[in-house]
Formats: sequence, C-alpha cells, structure tokens
Amino acid sequence: IAHDLKTPLTRLRNKAADALDEKDGDERRVALEGIIAESDQLIRTFNALLMISRVEAGSIAAEMSEIDLSAISAESSELYEPVAEEAGLRLEAAIEPGLKIKGNRELIGQAMFNLLDNAIKYAAEGEGKRLVRVVLERGAGGVRLSVCDHGPGVPTDKREEVIKRFVRLDASRSKPGTGLGLSLVEAVMELHGGSLALSATDADDPAAPGLTVTMVFPAARP
Repeated sequence: IAHDLKTPLTRLRNKAADALDEKDGDERRVALEGIIAESDQLIRTFNALLMISRVEAGSIAAEMSEIDLSAISAESSELYEPVAEEAGLRLEAAIEPGLKIKGNRELIGQAMFNLLDNAIKYAAEGEGKRLVRVVLERGAGGVRLSVCDHGPGVPTDKREEVIKRFVRLDASRSKPGTGLGLSLVEAVMELHGGSLALSATDADDPAAPGLTVTMVFPAARP
C-alpha cells in the first residue's frame, strides 16, 4: 500500500510546490483546484482501504439481516440510469422480484455502485453496443446479480489479476480510479459467503467486447 500511494503523494507535493511559484492568480487557482482533486482521490483511496479492512476483519458481520436484493438492484439501476445516459449509453435492468438474502445493505449497495461505475466508464469508450445491463435472477447455487457491459473487456488471463488491490490494466491507467473497486466487491462477497465471477458478456463469442461481473449470493433460508 505504501508503495502504491507514494506516487500520488509525490505528485500532490509537486503540484503544491508549483502552485507556490505561480505568479498569476488564475493560474494559481487552477493549480490549487488540481491539488484539491488529487487530495479527494487520495481520500477515496483511503476510504476504500478502510472499508475493505472492516469487511475482511468481519467487524460489520453482525450488521447483517434479511434484505430485499431485488429492491436494492432496482434502486441502484435507477440511480445510475441518468449517469449512463450522460455517457451516451442505455441502462437496462432485468430484475426478478422478491429475491431476498441475508446481508448488509450498505455494503451490497457500495458493491453495486462500484460495478455500475466501472461498466459505464469503460463501455462509454468501447466500440461495442451502447448498453449496460443489470440482471438479477435465481440460479444454480443461489441468487445471481450481474452487471454486463460491451466495453473493451478483460482478457481471460487477467481476470483474476484485476481483482487484486491496486491492479489496473495498462489501458485503464489514464482513467480516474483507485484500483480497489473489484477488491472491495470480492471482500463483500466473501463476507456474505458468496462468490465473484468475471466472464465475457457474449457467451457465444468470448472474444467479443464486453465484461460481465456476477455476484452469487446464497439464497436466504425460509
């Protein structure tokens, strides 16, 4: 973690030094705005790390109860629909009603936001369909919640790697992000006794653009 945060902290320090040297008021303001943006990104990184630590330590396992995953999925999709439209995408949701699990609403909501944010960010610059889909259904092994996009996707041999902390593929390094989004989702799934899977969006053509990330939750017992 120290190694991965050294670069942004050094960049922040250099920007502050440059701002001191600016004579023009407008240029100094622009420099300070850049410093604030850089600081906000670092704060988001530390917040994500703290949340992952809490999840992995099990300190919030006691805060789990029966929740309506169908309602959470619908609300998250509705919230991100205008974000997708702004990016020139269409967001569709196919949600089976009444699916309940035992879980933490806040953490599952955060995991959904991470997946939707990633899907929209990468699909917006992809050459595939201008579509992001959220699918919730009861399937083999439990309740399956998937976020599908038609962006550049992730090569098969890199899918396990991108879940690791701070790992970002070369094509992603120019985009904003912490490299912690999927790490948090995986930690959330482990806490819930579920699993996380990455696959091609088009099962008939795995080489086609697109990535589907699926969270599989154990179904709540009657």
